[in-house]
Amino acid sequence: MNTDALRVLISRLSALGYQIKKTPFKEGFILLAKEEPFHRKLLLIGANLYQAEEWRSFIIQTVLAERDGRMPLALALIVFGVGEGQKELLDYLGEMPWVEAIWEVVDGELFGVKTHFRWQVEEKILLLATRTSPSFSGEEKPAAAERRRGQWAQVFTWILLGINLAVFLVEMMSGGSNKTSVLIKLGAKYNPRLWMGEYWRFLTPLFLHAGWEHFLFNSLALFKLGGIVEKIFGPSRFLAIYFAAGLGGTVASVLFRPDTVAVGASGAIFGLLGALIYFSIRCPQTAKGLFGRSLWVTLGLNLVLSFVIPGIDYMGHLGGLVVGLLCAYAVGLGKKDQLPGRWLWRLLLLVIMTTTVVKAATPPPTKWHLPLEEGRIALEKGELDKAIAPLEESYQLNPASRLTHRMLTGVYVELGAQALNAKEWDAAVYYLEQSRRLDSGGQQGKNLLVRAYLYRGYHRYNAGELEGAEEDCLRGIALNNKVEGFHYILGVVYYRQQRVEEAVHELETVLRLNPGNLEAQALLAELKTGDERRP
Repeated sequence: MNTDALRVLISRLSALGYQIKKTPFKEGFILLAKEEPFHRKLLLIGANLYQAEEWRSFIIQTVLAERDGRMPLALALIVFGVGEGQKELLDYLGEMPWVEAIWEVVDGELFGVKTHFRWQVEEKILLLATRTSPSFSGEEKPAAAERRRGQWAQVFTWILLGINLAVFLVEMMSGGSNKTSVLIKLGAKYNPRLWMGEYWRFLTPLFLHAGWEHFLFNSLALFKLGGIVEKIFGPSRFLAIYFAAGLGGTVASVLFRPDTVAVGASGAIFGLLGALIYFSIRCPQTAKGLFGRSLWVTLGLNLVLSFVIPGIDYMGHLGGLVVGLLCAYAVGLGKKDQLPGRWLWRLLLLVIMTTTVVKAATPPPTKWHLPLEEGRIALEKGELDKAIAPLEESYQLNPASRLTHRMLTGVYVELGAQALNAKEWDAAVYYLEQSRRLDSGGQQGKNLLVRAYLYRGYHRYNAGELEGAEEDCLRGIALNNKVEGFHYILGVVYYRQQRVEEAVHELETVLRLNPGNLEAQALLAELKTGDERRP
């Protein structure tokens, strides 16, 4: 920016209420001040000709000279890049706790180095001033070229968003993004297939999503966090953090939640949060200006939701967060981010990832996943008869597998329902009792088993199997004592067995449940009058 353009800038700032102040001891700086209701603004204009320590000393003197104890000071800097080495200076100035905002002017172009909401009006004036000022002609300076390349820093974030959208459309065309069979086919984290050698499942879940809500939420999070991390760390480090964290999240899910089918970029996104934690540790003042407390609030809220909302793979989130933080320590922010012993962080990350990936890829010694997958494929084809034997084998090899529990329970319930419809009472009771044994809290299996006991009890009574009918009714009452049919059949059974008191009790229960039951009324009246007629 030339002298005329600088004069225009100062005049515009003066119109905003700024006044030029005398600098304490060094030439080459312009200090402007403005009084506002709750604070005093200081705007310091200078070039990068001075060393960082000279800037620091001058800023301290400026702040001390203008401090009057009545209201707080707010300081912003405008730095003109007229030579090499401005990046080191800007990084240094950005970490100073007194500086709220920094703008750099290179070849007549404005770049925001550190922003703050308090300085939005001044930034607009700077933009207008730089747009109307002439740029240097000739070859572009290296620093300006570097800044211009930074404007494209979100390119890989957009590429990842595009890939996720394309894959989601493939899910929809393949039968629906909420269908487990579709997700497994397209590469979801599913332990049995991974243990069978499909190792690409360590990374493919990052591009899959279950439902529109899941896809939109993760896309918004990736757009917000991905752009920030890609700008701060650079494209290559951003990709390293993203995929390392995604891999870490999948590995954590494989190891600690082997019974889930998991999809989503959440582990990688939590890894981006881990990278921002590293940035907050290494550049606390800059991070405070950019995020304030929002980073920690976002992290805490998402961690709480991970544990509270059912169906969320919280281990994948935690794994991604930890690996993202470790990877950020391993790669750093760039050449100027010198961390002693960084090679130890890289070694630690390599050891952890290698060890856990190998462990996650190692199949269990009992090979229980092989018959499980055979049964699952049979279920996909609707072949229940072919599914039950391998699923029972898998359950015997690993009774602790909830994945096997769910599949086998579902088969038992379906076979029990089919047997009920076919009036095969013994088969219905057998399958539904097996489902009840595996899943005592399942409401569907419970309701079907109550029906099976009732129908078989009635059938046994008509066949003269009084003891069998009594057994079925007692089992049914244990599941649901408000079904009048059980009590009526028991009352009639006890009546025929001359167990008068028990018969009276059951028939009275029937009438409490259904006072209009004429058969129960007649039989109860007969019992109470001592009539010994038999039905």
